[in-house]
Amino acid sequence: MYKIIDNAISKKDQNFLINIIMDNTYFSWFFRKDVTRENGKQKRFCFTHNFVVNGNKHSEALDVVQPLFKKYVKNKILNFKTILQLPLNFSFKKYDTPHIDTEIPHTVYLYYVLNSDGETILFKNKKIFKKIKPQQGRLVIFNGNVLHTAYQPKKNIRCVININEEK
Repeated sequence: MYKIIDNAISKKDQNFLINIIMDNTYFSWFFRKDVTRENGKQKRFCFTHNFVVNGNKHSEALDVVQPLFKKYVKNKILNFKTILQLPLNFSFKKYDTPHIDTEIPHTVYLYYVLNSDGETILFKNKKIFKKIKPQQGRLVIFNGNVLHTAYQPKKNIRCVININEEK
């Protein structure tokens, strides 16, 4: 149902990626009212950067970031983005809204850019099946029809790369 690969890319590439998306003044982040597209109802904002949207290149940074994942992602990319969540000064007792990324049959590649809190949650039969701790360099691969979500980070910045590959 899922696979976890620690140090999916080399330490050198992990640090290169952090430099590109976290420390580069030329990398653009865009505000979104809610991390799971709930139009701000949950008040869990985030920042995103889309590399690919609906199969189309959306960012010049794709040419730098995509090669880091070529070992894993072999088919057409439907969507490819990075999501940045900041710790909020609220206490959320529940996770974000469970969802699937797209209705098109796909595989999800979820890469953790940084160590953080804000575990990823995978569901089976609408019940929590697995919680996965964000760890720098970790890649989680799972079927795109699996409901998933995450807890809002409380202590650290949570930054993930989410790739949807067409089956």
